[in-house]
Amino acid sequence: MRTEQVVLSFVDAINAHDVERIIGLCAKDHCFVDAYGTVVSADHVRSAWAAYFRFMPLYGIEVETLLCKGDTAAVFGWAWGGLTADNLTGKSWRRPCAWRARTETNQIKLWQVYVDTKAVFDLL
Repeated sequence: MRTEQVVLSFVDAINAHDVERIIGLCAKDHCFVDAYGTVVSADHVRSAWAAYFRFMPLYGIEVETLLCKGDTAAVFGWAWGGLTADNLTGKSWRRPCAWRARTETNQIKLWQVYVDTKAVFDLL
């Protein structure tokens, strides 16, 4: 698979909130880096995604631009989320976002998020 296909498959798994598919697309030494620079190792990725989807059940990603060179991708678009699955509270957000990905043998080795998280904290 090409880098573009691996990254888009990963985004699809995130948008489906399919933790097992996310894990299946992660390399054994996968590294997730959040917007604050906190590194989540491969050992904790499953529990981190599961916890995030419980906290932010309306989370999703919209890809507008995907640039790939070799095994590296820069993804630009939007991230959004809401604190309740039915969004009856109206507590939701949508922010421009960027992601950096590195692939290895058809899996995501690195997934790094760049976003201003102030909107999320304003909901809390």
